[in-house]
Amino acid sequence: MTAPIIHLANAQVIDPTQSDLPRDLYIHDGHLIAKPDVQTHVQTHDCTGYTILPGAIDMHTHLVPPAMNALRTLQNVVIPDAVSPTLIGSPTWLSQQYLKLGYTTAIDAAITPGDAPAARLQLRELAPLDTGFLLLLSHHADVLALLEAQQFEAARDRAVHLYQLSGAMGIKLVNPGSVHATDGPALDVTDIDTAVDGMSVTPRQVLHFFLDLADTLKLSHPIHIHLPQLGTPGSCDATLQWLAAMDGCRAHIAHLQYDCYRYDEDWYLRSSVEDVLTALQRNKQITADVGLVGFGPAYALTSDLALHDRLLDLFGDDAGPALRFQWDGRSAFGLQPLDRDPQNLGYAMQWATGLELILLADNLDQLSLSIDYPNGGAVSLYPQLIHCLTNKSYRDAMLKQCHPAATQCTTLKQITRELSLDELLQLTRISPAHALGLKHKGDLKVGSRADMAMYQTPQCKIQTLSDKPTRMMSAGQFL
Repeated sequence: MTAPIIHLANAQVIDPTQSDLPRDLYIHDGHLIAKPDVQTHVQTHDCTGYTILPGAIDMHTHLVPPAMNALRTLQNVVIPDAVSPTLIGSPTWLSQQYLKLGYTTAIDAAITPGDAPAARLQLRELAPLDTGFLLLLSHHADVLALLEAQQFEAARDRAVHLYQLSGAMGIKLVNPGSVHATDGPALDVTDIDTAVDGMSVTPRQVLHFFLDLADTLKLSHPIHIHLPQLGTPGSCDATLQWLAAMDGCRAHIAHLQYDCYRYDEDWYLRSSVEDVLTALQRNKQITADVGLVGFGPAYALTSDLALHDRLLDLFGDDAGPALRFQWDGRSAFGLQPLDRDPQNLGYAMQWATGLELILLADNLDQLSLSIDYPNGGAVSLYPQLIHCLTNKSYRDAMLKQCHPAATQCTTLKQITRELSLDELLQLTRISPAHALGLKHKGDLKVGSRADMAMYQTPQCKIQTLSDKPTRMMSAGQFL
């Protein structure tokens, strides 16, 4: 029997990608269709009083990698009080956290080839949240060994084979060119043209190998890169160097907020958002997700072992158990608990710098909203962070709770901009769909997947996405 057509009648549809918005939406087989000529086999739902938005997309999160499973084991078995229940839960719990905020799609940003089969199975537990993952290849032992031996064609063949077996939707690089030492601290990249001790290929060579690989594979989502020197006072200079190296190339920069810091002439730490934005906007083919942070519990979950070593030196086990895993030269990650206090200058700067990145951008086409969950905090922090973007008074009140020096180290206090609903939809729907190459998501056009959030709330709350949706739809199914 043919599936009926779902008719959502008399709704207020909001979609910045369309100038002539419909009042009625028609859905068949999970996708939006044009109004049918014959009104048979149609189920009509009167949506008077409802506002309908496309479902939101989190393009950089961590859902089911081994590190998340380790946290779930810590929480449930080993040390029940070690992980906040508002931060970490089962895949089903995490799916509900996203859906109740209007998200219908989330992408796991780092799964290794060896973990891909298990990840594909575990992602099913997040249904009806639509999911996918990126394949982490930057430190795969086989590929690196072939690059070191200057066997570039063999390295490409091996990487292509790993990708095609994985079921991934893109490739992730974490601090490419760095070294994961098994008998000492990891070695970070300090210059893109200088090979790290123990390697003969330079970070630039590793980067361009993978940029070329993305073209070979015709990936819709370009290479997704976690840059070196993340979170350090040298991060801005590293970012500018790497953006220059990618001039003319398609690429995506992960959690850009952490890449915007430098010392000034008096050796005070400063946000350098404007320099990074200028360089980014010179390269229109490069996109980035922002990596906002909130205050409260978080877990730094990373495959950048140089970063993990820095965090371990800074915090130790102060906020809970810190763990590091390495095996077979094919997978490695570190876990470091964090408790972001607004009176800590470093945390206050991260919070303010992420907001600066968005509020100072001339246009938001290249930026997507992310918190790099669980690194930036709980998924439930999204409404508060969005409120900071849409309401200067609220933002200033939050800033007053922060370390006083945060007003000198960033320009957040001077920014008067408040984002509109269309700009929020750009950050949470349109930009991530574009960056990921998901042409059937992020809007409510005919042919798009019927993922949507339905609100029956005052218009003022919809304008700031400050309320939870009344109903959700994923692939044409009411949830």
